[in-house]
Amino acid sequence: MTDLGTRPGRALRRAAPALLGYAAVRALGLLTLALWSAARDKSAYTLLTARWDALWYTRVAELGYGYEVRLPNGDVHSNLAFFPLLPWLERLLSALTPLSYADAGFVVSLLASLAAAWGVFAVTDHVYGGRAGVCAVLLWAVLPVGIVQSMAYSESLFTALAAWSLYAVLTGRWVTAGLLASLAGLTRPVGLAVVAAVWATGAAAFLRERRDRHETTTTAGDQAGRETTTVVAAREQSEAATAACEQEPGGEIATVAREQDRSKAATVACERDRSCPEGPSSGRNRSAADAGGARAVGHAPETGTASLSGRAPDAEGARTPSHSPGIGKSGGTRVRRALGMALAPLGTAAYVLWVGHRTGKGPLGYLDVQADWRNGFDGGYAFARFVGDKFTSFPSALAGAGLIVGVALIIWLYVICVRQGQPLPLLVYVGVVTALALCASSYFGSKPRLLMPAFPLLLPLALALARARTRRSAAVVAAVAVASALYGAFWLNGSGPP
Repeated sequence: MTDLGTRPGRALRRAAPALLGYAAVRALGLLTLALWSAARDKSAYTLLTARWDALWYTRVAELGYGYEVRLPNGDVHSNLAFFPLLPWLERLLSALTPLSYADAGFVVSLLASLAAAWGVFAVTDHVYGGRAGVCAVLLWAVLPVGIVQSMAYSESLFTALAAWSLYAVLTGRWVTAGLLASLAGLTRPVGLAVVAAVWATGAAAFLRERRDRHETTTTAGDQAGRETTTVVAAREQSEAATAACEQEPGGEIATVAREQDRSKAATVACERDRSCPEGPSSGRNRSAADAGGARAVGHAPETGTASLSGRAPDAEGARTPSHSPGIGKSGGTRVRRALGMALAPLGTAAYVLWVGHRTGKGPLGYLDVQADWRNGFDGGYAFARFVGDKFTSFPSALAGAGLIVGVALIIWLYVICVRQGQPLPLLVYVGVVTALALCASSYFGSKPRLLMPAFPLLLPLALALARARTRRSAAVVAAVAVASALYGAFWLNGSGPP
């Protein structure tokens, strides 16, 4: 299992097959894009670094915030809509090297995509094992919009921060989880999903500790009651024997012997009750890991229940040891957990409040900036109308049917994630990412790209590939990789990623 805390070199070697496979898929995509673009007299590098969001991030890195574009219909597009971490990194790398801001954005994206692939592997390896981890990384690489992972966009950077924050939660490294969640919140608005995962898992941990303390108190009370009952019974028997002795001449010696035997029996019973208050095997099954990620042998949840963070069944269905996310009796564990939870929302909160101050519109000023881009959260109403409008004519009706099938597939995968007992932080994270992507009134062509960080949805498919024969799994991944590379080249040379 991946463990960066003690053996980072070993963890990297364990992830090497997944990273090499990811690099091969992305190289195929870039090569296909270069050939396709050359045939159309276009520059593949320009398509990767100087279109749509990539241009906006470059301008933030170069000029700072305050740039606006006024459209003929009266809409105002402000670069305040773009979170600052990627342009900060572009500016830093450009200052340290001869690279331009666009070049720096491309390099940051490439490095971040590798870090994201490693994070996806680490999370999946922790939950399901290494074979499923390799399959999950390859599936993430061959997504139809996987070419965005190689663009100067913020999706790869965000996915890397989110994946490693989730891994830190799963292994009980709460302060690290909070810091990474805060950085994710400086990368994209969907950083709220990482914050929600940290908070939900932390709250569940506190509730579990409270329940365990209550059970311990109840057990101690029952033990004391059993000891008292045993002592009282022994005393009553002793008094009865004494009374019998007084009535029977010459029975004092026998009575004394009987009293000694009963006293010894009572003492043994008390000691047995004290050492095994809950039965002979209960004490072995209540161990948990501390915040440093110590191993604890536990049981994954049954199908249909989400564990706090333990390992779900692996590719062969076996139950395996798990990390508990800092569940323990140590006061230091609780302090670190609370600190991690406090750190998690700081990135999002700081930028949103700064934008509100900058625009003079108060704490919710960022929502007005997004509204000028016609972005908002309407519960999916605008998306439903968009899909419904597709059925006004026959050719577009096929696209509408395809969208319905796609949404149904996403919901179905999430249900499977729940039924397979994925850890709580993964379920919360992917649920929030999916809800924000599908229920936002943003440009509808962006939704596949907005769903790209939702990698836990791929874990059921990764498990299926892991259970299949290697030759069959390799053939499936290779075929999908070729299709993804062709689609990515066609897409970027056409409308491109909005």
